[in-house]
Amino acid sequence: MTAPISQTAFRGPGDNLVGEAIAHLRLAGRLPLRISCSCCAHWDDAALDQLHFDRDVDLGTCGDLAAAMTVASKAVASGHIDAGRDAVLRLVPQFVTILDAEHGVVLAGAVQAGRIHWCAPVNGDAEARRVVAEACGLRAEARAATDAGDPAAAALLARARVLEGRLVDPFWRDLAAAAVDLALAA
Repeated sequence: MTAPISQTAFRGPGDNLVGEAIAHLRLAGRLPLRISCSCCAHWDDAALDQLHFDRDVDLGTCGDLAAAMTVASKAVASGHIDAGRDAVLRLVPQFVTILDAEHGVVLAGAVQAGRIHWCAPVNGDAEARRVVAEACGLRAEARAATDAGDPAAAALLARARVLEGRLVDPFWRDLAAAAVDLALAA
């Protein structure tokens, strides 16, 4: 008794070449990858100690995910991002996002103690819907906490941001999951 074999199980060299060329073209349209960092900004001045605000900083572009992760890790390792012209402005990195040329999320991670803790991408659309619902709930709780003057609002917003960091564009999910696994193994 023999099992039937699908005609698509075996492909010729021409089929593999065409499929690979199409994959490279799709990838090329989504490059370069842009790295940005959301920072908590404050001045290095005792008189302005109470003033804190969020500021996004562009960390550059890269041609592949591994290079983008390396650039991001090196930029946040010191715990401070260069503020440019304002020498007394301090930027403390909070969250890193890597976006493709179509503004799709490739990978994101929270910064803690000078290291990026990359968010594990969702496995599929069903998990993405659950993550969106949970993040929306956390943001609603944060708004209520802010209205009540509760300092827990910032922690709720941070948790929502980490959840939203898992919402990787479907094009990148497998590659991002593999990159996170490699980062955890290192």
